[in-house]
Amino acid sequence: MSEIGRMLPNLSSGPSGPMADPRAQIAGLPRGPDPVAAFAVTATPGSVGSINGEQARFARAYNAASGRECREIILGFGGSERSAVACREADGSFVSSRPLLRGSLR
Repeated sequence: MSEIGRMLPNLSSGPSGPMADPRAQIAGLPRGPDPVAAFAVTATPGSVGSINGEQARFARAYNAASGRECREIILGFGGSERSAVACREADGSFVSSRPLLRGSLR
């Protein structure tokens, strides 16, 4: 058997081990920076800034049904505005969340 053959798993017997479920690998990857959450942490209501070169405005802060503090950020300008949300986690950090209200995309 070649050197490479000894290093590769035996694929004929079916998947097993950490490679068995590709979703487990994806879930374990570290998340990259979250620009919406970073803006939500530093902004105050009404403040305007930029996220990835796009205008961002802190629209409002509210408590979600879960009890978490959430902040709505409006991205874009004029007719291309859309809503993004970041909510506070138990450790105090903010993370982007999906807006749940219909019509929250502008």
